[in-house]
Amino acid sequence: MKKEKYISIKTFCEHHGVGESFVYSLYEYEILQLEHKENEGMLYMEDLPLLEKMVRLYNELDINPEGIQAIHHLLGQVESLQQEVASLKRKLNTLE
Repeated sequence: MKKEKYISIKTFCEHHGVGESFVYSLYEYEILQLEHKENEGMLYMEDLPLLEKMVRLYNELDINPEGIQAIHHLLGQVESLQQEVASLKRKLNTLE
């Protein structure tokens, strides 16, 4: 059984210079998953690369959480389409 690893929201926010409200807004927009342990909000370690990308969009490009949600959705669609193209290329190669 895989043991889940977490980091506290407070620790993440202090390290990256963002408010906890930003992280909670990403949770509300269903970009992140949160866990509550010992009365403290916790982030899954596997979500950190995504969250760090969203922090850069927020800080460097001044994109609000609503815009980040739209970007996240569009990036998901692009990834899905790339996988579909790769699958179709593999099928085409087998027919040649």
